[in-house]
Amino acid sequence: MAVIYCFGDSITYGAWDIQGSGWASRLRLYLDGVQEKDESKYFLTYNLGIPGENTDGLVGRFESEFKARSRNEDEESVFVFAYGANDHVFVPNKKEFVVLEERFISNFQSVLDIATKISKKIILLNITPADEAVCAKNYGDRKLRLNKNVEAYNKLIENLAQINDCKLVDIYSAYISKSYKNLLSEDGLHPNEKGHQLIFEKIKKVIEVLI
Repeated sequence: MAVIYCFGDSITYGAWDIQGSGWASRLRLYLDGVQEKDESKYFLTYNLGIPGENTDGLVGRFESEFKARSRNEDEESVFVFAYGANDHVFVPNKKEFVVLEERFISNFQSVLDIATKISKKIILLNITPADEAVCAKNYGDRKLRLNKNVEAYNKLIENLAQINDCKLVDIYSAYISKSYKNLLSEDGLHPNEKGHQLIFEKIKKVIEVLI
């Protein structure tokens, strides 16, 4: 038995994906299909994405969310963390990021300290690129989403994955290698159906090896 816990923000939740309700929901449907074909396999897949959440929120709820769903010591836990999209946002009137780099690292590491004691099967997703022009139009100068900042926080995620021996799924490069704006919804931030499908396919390859 494997239990997959998908923690994240609105992208994990599945915002803007009318067809498939996001990559985490697509992952559940895929694993349900695997289980249906092979009765010896059993999976539970939890979509624990909360729109607007950053790593401050993750720290506050990670342990309680896990404990509420953990059934027994025999189950195999797989953790998927997809954070940073709401942390790296720069707020001009405050002249700072929503979650500063140092706190982002501290938040993430504190959660990983707990998660790595439970399981060695941990996956980190990095942040998808944004269409800066569309985001600027939608959010004005209240919240700046710049890809140079995405890249900076993605480097932090990469370092955390290396330090904690986690699997890194490089969604950013997968998007950049394609016409990434075509993978985003009209808000220039959230993936559309094609974007969520791409994320699902990248994660599926890693999950298949772990389980």
